[in-house]
Amino acid sequence: MKRRRLVIVAIAACAASGIGDEPRVKEQPRPDVGLITTKPLVYDADSPDAKIQGLYEGTCKDARGAHKLEARVVAQGGGVYKVFIRQTLPDGKVAKIDGIATTRGEKVSFKCVAGGVEWNGVYAHAAFTGGCGEGCTLHLKRVQRKPPTLGKKPPSGAIVLLGGKNPDDELVRRKAKDGTEPPWNPVAADGSMQITKGGWVSKRLFDGSFNLHVEFQVPFMPTEHGQKRGNSGVYLPNGDEIQVLDSFGDTTYLGGGCGGLYRYKDPDAFDTFSLASLPPLEWQTYDVEYRVSPGAKPHVTVYHNGIKIHDNVELKKDAKAGAFHFQDHGNPVRYRNIWVLPVVGK
Repeated sequence: MKRRRLVIVAIAACAASGIGDEPRVKEQPRPDVGLITTKPLVYDADSPDAKIQGLYEGTCKDARGAHKLEARVVAQGGGVYKVFIRQTLPDGKVAKIDGIATTRGEKVSFKCVAGGVEWNGVYAHAAFTGGCGEGCTLHLKRVQRKPPTLGKKPPSGAIVLLGGKNPDDELVRRKAKDGTEPPWNPVAADGSMQITKGGWVSKRLFDGSFNLHVEFQVPFMPTEHGQKRGNSGVYLPNGDEIQVLDSFGDTTYLGGGCGGLYRYKDPDAFDTFSLASLPPLEWQTYDVEYRVSPGAKPHVTVYHNGIKIHDNVELKKDAKAGAFHFQDHGNPVRYRNIWVLPVVGK
């Protein structure tokens, strides 16, 4: 891949107070590298945009020492990116710089002004190096965060819903209006499968408390936004949904982002987007502790990629015996290693 130039224009001062209006950016012609489908536009990891997008961690160093930074570079398609830089200040507040990046030429670099301070960097070897004010040096390196329970094996007594070569052992495909079942998608070497048209429903009904483990991968759809960007969902037996979405730096309505209790609660780890979300194409996890008590609605504690996003939250719908439902929303979301462990006496 040839190196490319990124120019970032800051739209907010480097302070915890306030974000400006986002400038409009004309989308550049799209490269065909890594293109999987055109309706909607879905790309794979070979796309140049996918190689630039991601999480970056590093420091801004001055005479007082090193100050930790985190950045999210979020592809919008055609070489256009949103850039979210976050710095934890000495008083615990978080400084925010929200900008736009565009691609120009072969050199990858950025330059932005925040609070009267110029930030700049040049990309090489998956990192940006440059400056963050007079006498300060900047270093941001692209990182991948692996969820702590990724690949966790089902414990004794667990019911594996998806984890082998035969998905129809525990799952059924939702039928079309004419009563036919769509075909299963192929099972990949890692045991994952793209959600089938219409979605899946567990054959068994579940009643009572349980622990649920789910691994999922949202597609890379840089030109889509909100509910059109890697949408799916995990429906619990009582009918409440934990949303699945590409919420890496992308916003939507209340409870509509990844990990949201659909339509009524955002994750606790939240900025204007989910802070627990990883970039698309990276495997993510949900670990759900679902508890039922006599005469009460179910409560859930949910971990997204190891980060607690809901802490003993009461669900909206009543407890009942029901099936799990994994939603198809027309996007090629993949799942693997789904299992349920019934919990007795909790």
